[in-house]
Amino acid sequence: MRLVKMSAEQHDIHAAYVSHLSHVISFALALTVLDKEQDDKHIFDLASGGFSSTARLAKSNADMWVPIFESNRENLLPVIDAYSEHLSRFRSAIATANGPKLRSLIETANRIQKIIQ
Repeated sequence: MRLVKMSAEQHDIHAAYVSHLSHVISFALALTVLDKEQDDKHIFDLASGGFSSTARLAKSNADMWVPIFESNRENLLPVIDAYSEHLSRFRSAIATANGPKLRSLIETANRIQKIIQ
């Protein structure tokens, strides 16, 4: 375990970025798949490691996460908005078959590898 010292306010801001948003995304992914894919067998048969990793957080308990989301809403809402903006950029590049833009988005995102190894 590695201890990190910061104020409660700093914790809430950074937790919104690297923890809370991940859970929101996972819950939204699960809802989307459950809404669109009506045959559970297809989910089971076709889900790869990437989906399983991303959707894993959607198994988290609502009794824990509802209060977290509510108490950190002022930090979480701007992060959700920023995520939505990035998702819209991906959507636009895919819709217009803009390979160079997609490549740029992906390669920029790949920089996270230097941080998380």
